[in-house]
Amino acid sequence: MTIPESIKQFIISIQGFDDPALQNEDDVKEKFILSMFHYLCYPESLQDFLEQCYFEPSTTREGYRLVVVKPKVAIACNLPKAFGEGNCQIEFSSILFKYLKIHLNHQDILGQLMTGLHTQAHWGCRRFLKQLDKNTFQVNLGQTTTILSNLEVTELCLCVDEVCQEYKNLIIEFENALETWDFEFVNFSESRGFILFSVRQELWELMQQFANEFDYTKGKSEWHLFHRENTSIRVSRGIRDHTFIVPKFDGDLSLLPKNQINIIYELNDINLQSIETEKFSLWQQDIGIRGTWTARYTKQWLLEKYIPKVINYYSETSQLSEAELLAKITNYTSERALIKEIDNIRDLVPYLHDIQSWLHIYVENIAASLLQPYYQAYTNLVRNTDSSITGIDYIIGNLRRVEWKNTPEENYSNFTDWKNLTFKYAIDCLDKQVTRINNCEYENSLNADLITRIFIWILENGKISFSQAQLNAAKQTLLPLWEQSRFEMRHVYPNR
Repeated sequence: MTIPESIKQFIISIQGFDDPALQNEDDVKEKFILSMFHYLCYPESLQDFLEQCYFEPSTTREGYRLVVVKPKVAIACNLPKAFGEGNCQIEFSSILFKYLKIHLNHQDILGQLMTGLHTQAHWGCRRFLKQLDKNTFQVNLGQTTTILSNLEVTELCLCVDEVCQEYKNLIIEFENALETWDFEFVNFSESRGFILFSVRQELWELMQQFANEFDYTKGKSEWHLFHRENTSIRVSRGIRDHTFIVPKFDGDLSLLPKNQINIIYELNDINLQSIETEKFSLWQQDIGIRGTWTARYTKQWLLEKYIPKVINYYSETSQLSEAELLAKITNYTSERALIKEIDNIRDLVPYLHDIQSWLHIYVENIAASLLQPYYQAYTNLVRNTDSSITGIDYIIGNLRRVEWKNTPEENYSNFTDWKNLTFKYAIDCLDKQVTRINNCEYENSLNADLITRIFIWILENGKISFSQAQLNAAKQTLLPLWEQSRFEMRHVYPNR
């Protein structure tokens, strides 16, 4: 019999030997037999040894380096700077995994670890876990699959929660600070940034020509604030960089006409150098008109000041009129009302569509605590809908799909009489769903998807009487759910 190398290392570990002479197969077999005999006769010595194989719990943070240690698991993470990529390494204290070090890149962290934070392992909310029995889980981390005990998985989840919450917070803080949420993120060649809008190629060439002519090294007028760096235009006073814009010529990310150019708000390393020196809070304090421009302000400045100035400056020499140049500007930003400012309930619908799209591809369960106030608030909001609403069969049909899924023992024949079903019956069914989820720890994403479709249909097609309190509650419960869907659709699902 040949003893695997892992068993050899295990024997060396539990015996405390690091003897180079312990290389002979017979020696290993002998040590193995003696070790097992010893621990069978004196089990307390094995327990004493195992108790020494725990990490010392701690949490340390130095700049963008976060290390979280539990007795059985340790995660050392390099957190992301701006829209850079982080990574982490996971280790286990168990002697069975003494030589196992799992490395996860940025895509692994977002795509595997980020969903289901702060949920119990057995709820089925975490993508990297598969429960095999009451006390055992299959764990998929990067390219590594292993089997862990319930206790090991519990501590792994605690580490993941702490690391990924901070990882997520940094990404959200950065997007909030630079007001980039409304713009599509792109990563191409050696540039990365956000699409602000598109213009005709002729207009972009005039913008470049103007930037060359008004380079900040050539004069001191209010418009001498540019500097060309390859294809990028640097907007600066020579001391303080405001923003960088760069064109994207190829059309692989949009259905642009061939003569249209995407204008990108570039995340330039020069502009983000304070982040690289781990001074994020100081960098945030510099955001504003006299400092670092946000994506939203950059877009506003380009459309309202820079482009009109360029067109006017070259009006006599350009072959295209002002109307022709301006007609080809394509704006990609959504004009939807902010959630907090909504006073027309139909303005809630675009946000509900975002949530429904997220739920539709969300294959894991969701913590019920996130959905409980949402179910309640929107059931109350649509409660007083005119009974003449069209599509009652669609509403009841979706409710039945939820009920069949949760009570499979029900007989289909009990639900075939649709003629006498009313909107009041639909509200009774929604109330039952509210009661059900209030007594659950987690919810199946398909249920939440179907119920969200019902809310969308009623808001789009019903005549609804509602109070200000009901509308305010609907907006308040919508915000955290929509923000989670926005983050995951933007950062998690592209990495699956």
